[in-house]
Amino acid sequence: MKIRADIIKTGKNLHTWVGITAGILLFICFFAGGLTMFQHQLSQWTTPPQQKLAAIEPKNYNLLIEQVQTKYPETLKAFTLSFNSPEGHNAPIQWEAKHDEDDHHGINIAQTRMMATLDSQGNLIAKEENISKLGWLIEQLHETAGIPGMIGHHTAGVMVMGVVAVLYFLAIMSGLIVLLPTLVKDYFAVREGKNKKRFWLDTHNVVGITSLPFHIIISVTVVVFAFHDIFYGALTQLVSKDKPLFERPPLVKIVEPIAPLDINKIYLNIQKAAPDYRIDGIRFNQLDHPQRASAFVSLYHPDRMLRGDNFDYMSFNPYQNAPYPTKTLSTEENAAASLIRSMFALHFGNYGGEPIRWIYLIFGLGGAYLFYSGNILWIETRLRKQKNPNLPVPSQRKDVMFIANLTIGACLGCMLGIFASMLIGRWGYIIPVQLQSHNYVFMYSYYSVFIACILYSFIIGTAKVLPRLLLSIAIILLLLPTTSLLAYIFPIQSLWHSTGNLIWIDVVAILFGLVFLRFYQQANHRAKTAPIGSIWSTQVLKNDSKIVEN
Repeated sequence: MKIRADIIKTGKNLHTWVGITAGILLFICFFAGGLTMFQHQLSQWTTPPQQKLAAIEPKNYNLLIEQVQTKYPETLKAFTLSFNSPEGHNAPIQWEAKHDEDDHHGINIAQTRMMATLDSQGNLIAKEENISKLGWLIEQLHETAGIPGMIGHHTAGVMVMGVVAVLYFLAIMSGLIVLLPTLVKDYFAVREGKNKKRFWLDTHNVVGITSLPFHIIISVTVVVFAFHDIFYGALTQLVSKDKPLFERPPLVKIVEPIAPLDINKIYLNIQKAAPDYRIDGIRFNQLDHPQRASAFVSLYHPDRMLRGDNFDYMSFNPYQNAPYPTKTLSTEENAAASLIRSMFALHFGNYGGEPIRWIYLIFGLGGAYLFYSGNILWIETRLRKQKNPNLPVPSQRKDVMFIANLTIGACLGCMLGIFASMLIGRWGYIIPVQLQSHNYVFMYSYYSVFIACILYSFIIGTAKVLPRLLLSIAIILLLLPTTSLLAYIFPIQSLWHSTGNLIWIDVVAILFGLVFLRFYQQANHRAKTAPIGSIWSTQVLKNDSKIVEN
């Protein structure tokens, strides 16, 4: 396929500068996004035993609610039940703990919740906990790239990433234009050797073209997620002349006198309305106002596209006698709703069960590599090399050194920060920390390590920091399963080991630890063998013309 040279040149310039501008933020979002495919499992992995209460039989939920509402009057207004919910795994029932200020704006880092269950004799066990939510915090990192602050009722990071997603889409399209003339010839050509630039270019192209549909979907959906209020307002003006596009459903007529909630009856009615779904949980609100009361049901089906990250939903008045509405389910929605559902599902990767989640994890990590390799390729292209040994060692451009230090420090710092927060989170319960919630330990650990890695990169330089950060990541990853092993062999108070279906996290940590150990060996070898003057070299030339390692 032939494309005019000027078009290719313009596309290449656009691809290069858009990629450099947005690449690091996209790396953070994609790496965190890959991990969020298993965010609930990561939260469970970092949840200490004291934050878990025993499950109960479905027939005992009415007894549990009766005792909870008797002792805790605030649950007469709202509470959440968990049957199989991966998010609400801590207890059969949870509700919001009392707080001083009625402020629900911003991100609730503390995650303070009341939870309860029944013992074997049917007695109530209730406690207040600041629930460990590492997976949820990684999800916030995925959405915001770690950019703090609020813009109105939106997080600033989400708005920034909406703009970045537009640049991301431009980078995808311009990169495709550049590659089209040689697509067939160069698609699977990965050429290793002394020419590092060629290797980075080949792997960058293979990953980019292979996952092209995935990246188009992600870029478009991120723009919609970030600016949905603007789109909604524009559509309202255009289509319905200031009238809401979606009318609120009419209030359901409730028959007097109002009977107490019967969870067994509600559960059976949900099963009748959605027989193919698994019921994960029910969130009740405004129970003290029966006409406005609501029940939000989280449902799951492995073979259907879902509206949430890992759930479908139904919503109804829990006091109603009429059949529950099912218009929100895929079986009865219209074409427009199906399109919206598809956009959500394709972004979240919530269809097809566990195999699709693993595929999305690979795509997420592959996307992170795509942006990292793009920056490295930009650096390799602009390195000054010594072609004549009789000439002085070339000095590298300051902008190249800046991008190199920032790329290595930020990208590897992001990974090290996440893994370090996982490790510190496990050991942090041994040391009493005066914080409102242990989630602050996760958050402060990440930002401290992330910022320290960037500063360290600028202080000692790319050549030294690259192998050291890779080795640090490998060590931290290998310490994760080591912690579980120590807790299993030597029972230590407040330290626990992985059990059951969470052991795979420790196994994956071992595998990735070995991979990063290999990356360290390669980076360390290059630092010792790269030409003097290269930003990847730790060698320096002394006055007596001897080469020594710096």
